[in-house]
Amino acid sequence: MEHLLLKLGQNLFLIFGILALGGAGIMIFAKNAIHSVMGFLLAMLSVAGCYLSFGAEFLGVAQILVYAGGIVVLFLFVVMLVELTKAKEKGLFQRQTPFALTLVLAGAVAFLGVFWRTLFGAPAAEALTLSPGLAAQGEKLGNAQMVSRGLFAEYLLPFEILSVILLVALVAAVVLAKTERV
Repeated sequence: MEHLLLKLGQNLFLIFGILALGGAGIMIFAKNAIHSVMGFLLAMLSVAGCYLSFGAEFLGVAQILVYAGGIVVLFLFVVMLVELTKAKEKGLFQRQTPFALTLVLAGAVAFLGVFWRTLFGAPAAEALTLSPGLAAQGEKLGNAQMVSRGLFAEYLLPFEILSVILLVALVAAVVLAKTERV
């Protein structure tokens, strides 16, 4: 039974991963800015599905609340406030295709390199590890408690830096929208 649940989680992860790549493709290649934001929403919801398929409930719900809820609404406000008719006249959205294709190609090469190393190389080191004290508590605590303790105890500074960057992006969007209307 446990083997079947693991196989189901892997299949769901694969389906959600393909959906996330499709949403990212829509986001990059859509001519309309609203369609790009909807592609971003599909990608973020799919990433939340990936988290949920492997039992990371806290990360899945946080992904939905923060990214699919907050960031997509922020992007929609920016798209609605900034006059895109002037941007279309300047051809700003038509110049992104070569850069996007280069980034997609670089991402595909990186993915294939990691895939190749996983199959034939040494196991990859873990990117984020908790201190031994928190890791020992992890057996007693649930998933959400471990993520919150790791996030707010050891990784508080990167979390706060990210919130400041998002705040700067919001203020910049409002300033850009205001200067467009003057």
